[in-house]
Amino acid sequence: MKKKFFSTALLMLMIVALMVFAAGCGSEPDKAADDSAARIAELEQENAALRDQLNLLTAELDRVQQKASLQDWAMDAKAWSDGNGATVSFTASPFNYVDGMKAALSIRMGDLEAESTNCVWDGAAFTGSVELSAADGYSYYCILINPDGSQDEIELNSPENVTNDMLVYLGSSLSSYANLVVEDWAAANASLTLKSGYVHAQMPQLTFNDAAPEITESSLVLKLNNEEVSRKDLALEPGEGSGSYEATLNGLSFAMPAMQDDYQLDLWLELVLNSGNTVTVSGGSWYSSNGELQLVVG
Repeated sequence: MKKKFFSTALLMLMIVALMVFAAGCGSEPDKAADDSAARIAELEQENAALRDQLNLLTAELDRVQQKASLQDWAMDAKAWSDGNGATVSFTASPFNYVDGMKAALSIRMGDLEAESTNCVWDGAAFTGSVELSAADGYSYYCILINPDGSQDEIELNSPENVTNDMLVYLGSSLSSYANLVVEDWAAANASLTLKSGYVHAQMPQLTFNDAAPEITESSLVLKLNNEEVSRKDLALEPGEGSGSYEATLNGLSFAMPAMQDDYQLDLWLELVLNSGNTVTVSGGSWYSSNGELQLVVG
């Protein structure tokens, strides 16, 4: 009987020992797994909170931008028949239009307002137009006036933030102009040679009835005391942008008359347009001093 008791007790002790051993071996991995799961759940909660905040900020940004901006807008210009100015037309659609909202177009030159007009709501967009004289440096703004009287100013186009350079530099866009630059030259053996230089010509980008002028003839003219002594035809190539032309002056020579100390030699660029008008620009003036030719203006 005692032997059976001790055998049973020993078996029970062995079973208990095995259970303790098994419990000891499995407790650490289970604890690490529990900690990882808790940390993952915590990170998921934090990420969800950040997503909610981001969604709120995005919605608020959209609301502010829509309140203080335009859904779309457009401006164009039609030149006056005399070329001294243009009619600028404006169309704009605001975000979230409400009854009673108004709009105005303001054109400024520096800190001063040049022209302005109250726009008309046509059921889909605000429209308006102004008459602008030819000048460079205009800035364009749309003023949205809310029903409560508060205003939002939207910059459309300016010298600092150009969206349409023809409207900002309206004077230049209505004009023809050209540059003749002599960079290096030499005088020897009764010859004046242009070693390097360039010509740039720009036709109006805004014209009456959109009839853009073209250059039909281009020449370099050498004059002595305002009398023509030599002329060279000049081939112009299309430049960058509409109505732009250019040419390089490399190795172009003119027969040079005898110079005296009181003589003046001038180089001119002449451009004949299909309208019949002529654009002329000076590229330099030379004087003789002690038998040496000197470029004093160029």
